[in-house]
Amino acid sequence: MNIYFLTGGIILGFLIAYFFSGKKEGDKGRLKPIIIKTKNCKIHLHHWLLSAIILLILLYAKFYNDFIYGFLIGLVIEGLAYKDFYMIIKRN
Repeated sequence: MNIYFLTGGIILGFLIAYFFSGKKEGDKGRLKPIIIKTKNCKIHLHHWLLSAIILLILLYAKFYNDFIYGFLIGLVIEGLAYKDFYMIIKRN
């Protein structure tokens, strides 16, 4: 494992997520959020959740790249910094 690539990826992932996301809960970010609307609820696919899923898929597939792993970890860390990170399903 190359700690420099991993750390660089974490920093870059965090900064990019910070740049494109709203600065606090409820603020509009530069990118449109991924929200799946159903009859009874809205499902918000947070960037941290998608990044974690991609990271798990890469681990399962035995694909390893320190920078990419770091980048995805940075996205997850930034997303978990919000107070509403756990609000995935919102009832109508």
